Amino acid sequence: MSTSPDNTSLMDAGLSSTGPKDKDLFDTPLFNRLLGLIEKQNATAEEQKKTLEEQKKTLDEHGRKFDVLIKDAFKDGLPYEEKPLTDEPTWSALYEIAVEKLREQAEEWKGLMDVSLVFIAIFLAVLTAFLVPTAQSLSPSSGEGDSASAPPPLPPRSAENVCALYYVSLITAMCNAVLCVLGRQWVGKLLTKPIGNSHLERTIRHEERTALAYVWIRPLVAILYWSLLLSIGIFITGLLYQLRNLATSFDQDAPILLAAWGLGIVLASGILASIAATTIHAVRFENSPFEGALSRAIMKVVGFVASRVSRSWEWRVGSSWSWDSQKQICTYFRLIAAASDPKLLDRVVPSFSYESWLLHGEESAHLLQGAYDRLVATDTSIRVRETIRAQFARFAAFCRGDNASPSRDGAGHGLIEFLIGQCSFPMDCPLGVLFTTLGEDNADLRAISQLPAEECMAKVLCTYDQTGNLGDRTEIYSQTLSYCHDLLHEGKEADLTRILSHVDPTSVLRSYIRSSIVYIPCLLTRFIARGRRPEILRELSPSLNDSANLENVGVMAQVLDDIVGGLPLGRRLPDDIDLSPLIESVYQSRDEVGSPLRGAKDAIMAYLDHCDISMLSKPRAIHKFLELCADSRRFADGEDEDGSDHRTRTRARAVLADYQSFFSRVFDDNRAELPNADLDSSPSGLPAEASVRIEMSEMST
Repeated sequence: MSTSPDNTSLMDAGLSSTGPKDKDLFDTPLFNRLLGLIEKQNATAEEQKKTLEEQKKTLDEHGRKFDVLIKDAFKDGLPYEEKPLTDEPTWSALYEIAVEKLREQAEEWKGLMDVSLVFIAIFLAVLTAFLVPTAQSLSPSSGEGDSASAPPPLPPRSAENVCALYYVSLITAMCNAVLCVLGRQWVGKLLTKPIGNSHLERTIRHEERTALAYVWIRPLVAILYWSLLLSIGIFITGLLYQLRNLATSFDQDAPILLAAWGLGIVLASGILASIAATTIHAVRFENSPFEGALSRAIMKVVGFVASRVSRSWEWRVGSSWSWDSQKQICTYFRLIAAASDPKLLDRVVPSFSYESWLLHGEESAHLLQGAYDRLVATDTSIRVRETIRAQFARFAAFCRGDNASPSRDGAGHGLIEFLIGQCSFPMDCPLGVLFTTLGEDNADLRAISQLPAEECMAKVLCTYDQTGNLGDRTEIYSQTLSYCHDLLHEGKEADLTRILSHVDPTSVLRSYIRSSIVYIPCLLTRFIARGRRPEILRELSPSLNDSANLENVGVMAQVLDDIVGGLPLGRRLPDDIDLSPLIESVYQSRDEVGSPLRGAKDAIMAYLDHCDISMLSKPRAIHKFLELCADSRRFADGEDEDGSDHRTRTRARAVLADYQSFFSRVFDDNRAELPNADLDSSPSGLPAEASVRIEMSEMST
């Protein structure tokens, strides 16, 4: 391979440049300058990195501060975090509520005792002024004591009585003063802080001590009141008695003194009459402002006599300061309901829990209602009310779990009604259904509570259209029924159509017939039956003919009237719609107490106007029903004010006339069976044909 001269020169140059003593190609000013710039750039990057790290720390710190500021800005509208019922700040606030509640009562008692002491001091001064001269008049004089060794004779009986009355009044007033002093000391001890290691223990001890003290202090206050009145009454009695004796002690009666005595009697009698009138008023009226110890004693005297309490005698009765969960939760709710300072409720509400009440305090529903009303009052903060709403959502989540099984909790109707009352329809309908499952025999509703709101309401409307034992679900059913009725009133038929699209509309009517509700949603029945009345009536006929539903005949009659009443005049129902079993049941119960005849007769007559009676299965029962309605003596004692009974008689007689030949053929074909049939005895006691002829003659006249 040949090498060109140019390549040879390049190789020689390369070999010559790689010698150990040759100069480095990168050791140039330009390259060295480039290295210096790179080093400066690296140093600058390190400084920027440190600066960015410092900025990151600053931004993180500012972010935390902003979070605190945002939390502080919105904290008044956020609910409190849930805390256990044993939370110490909660019971600290409850202790203040309990002390404040007792302090108001104690101040009232102290005020009464202070007034009694001041009045007694003045009264004793006046009483002493009358007592001293009276006592001196009974004492023997010093001259009589020196001249005779025998004791003095008895004073006059009148003077003795006056002195005795004054002394009894004095003793009663002094005892009243002593009781006031003791009572004031006892009331003062009520406000001292009880011994305890925590606010929970101190609060429970305080409530127990208050309950024990009320047994003694409340009767003591009543005793002070009545003993003071008794002392004054005895003094006035002695004064009037002395005035009467003085007026008759002369050779003739002193008219002016007798007039003063009569005036005193009138005034004293007026005071006694006022006391008696106010006491009677307090006994008669529950909210009387004159209620006192005497009126309460009169109201409780029957129960007091009937009750017998056996108590074993012990020289010292110990008090148990222990408490259980039910006592704790009841104390919690009772003190919340009695709270007067809304600021204390902010410290108490974090421990509010429906779950705790359901597990431990279900026997005192009024305490839950009272505490709830206090916490949602207008003077409470937004955070308190938001906390209550948040607890409602937490309780709903608790009920969805397995912890709130109906068989274990067995919540009462009061709790369920309270919880459903807090729901907002229609969005909270599943919640209302969920709370209804807390009752007995309502477990079938748990699956319905998982559905969307509209589908849930549709299923609730059909809840009674099933067999088996069903629990009390009237509250949620009534709420749903009322909401659907309101939709029709407001013209929102599209919304109701969307709700009913989830179920068979006929099932809604069957459920309504089997329910125990009294409310009659005529608009809902007409809406469901609109455009397909014969089909709806055909599907409902088994339920209407079921004798088990006869106790709800008022509802059945209303549903039947709403369906048939919308048919055009002269429109005949299909022959397969046969309600003659219903007519037979109504007729057979005609003489029972609370007979459904009056409530069902108009609806049945409307049905008979639109059907071919000759095609019905029980023509004899229909004939007897028509005879009963046509009888002018049947409802003579209680004619309806709107004249419906008269119209029913007229319509019944017209139907009897139209089908006279048909009924005659029926009775001719069954003449041999008539004497033994229960339905064959006409109200008039005549044969059926004669009864028909009588009706025809009455119509012609």
